[in-house]
Amino acid sequence: MKFIKGFSADAKNKYEEASQVVNDAVGSVRTVASFCAEEKVMQLYEKKCEAPVEAGIKEGLISGAGFEVSFALLFFVYAISFYAEAQLAGNGKTTFTKVFRLNSS
Repeated sequence: MKFIKGFSADAKNKYEEASQVVNDAVGSVRTVASFCAEEKVMQLYEKKCEAPVEAGIKEGLISGAGFEVSFALLFFVYAISFYAEAQLAGNGKTTFTKVFRLNSS
């Protein structure tokens, strides 16, 4: 989770840089309009937004892989425990009902 939070803090800073471009353009809208620089401001804003988007994709892939591995390990442990219990029941060391009871004697 700390790894993911580190990604989001970095993306937040990059989005703040992009919003600063917009704030500057809106603050001096007459200057931007007089120089016909609307397209240039839009291109600069889009360029500033590329890095957070790429970081978001990277964060999504990494966090998705982490969740995938954690759930895979969980179900792998379930499978091993059910297999072991089935072997014990098959060899007569326990019964099927004792395997699924919480407090078996």
